[in-house]
Amino acid sequence: MKALLVSLSGLFAITAIITHIWTVIIAFDEAGFIGGLLSLFLPVLSELYWTFKMFGENDTYAYIALIHLILAIPMTLVSRD
Repeated sequence: MKALLVSLSGLFAITAIITHIWTVIIAFDEAGFIGGLLSLFLPVLSELYWTFKMFGENDTYAYIALIHLILAIPMTLVSRD
């Protein structure tokens, strides 16, 4: 299992960056310049906030971001070893 997670960590990093860029775009659109800047520099907090804020409005984003937040836990634990 650990070998699988290690081999997928590169793919996870790329998709996490793409999801964060999507988050920043949503933040700039919904909250303006200050909200976008805060989201740019506070990735975990902004992902949590915008994930739950977008449920019902942008479900595709919300579910993808939620999956990334959940998968970040085992990926972080595996990458530390």
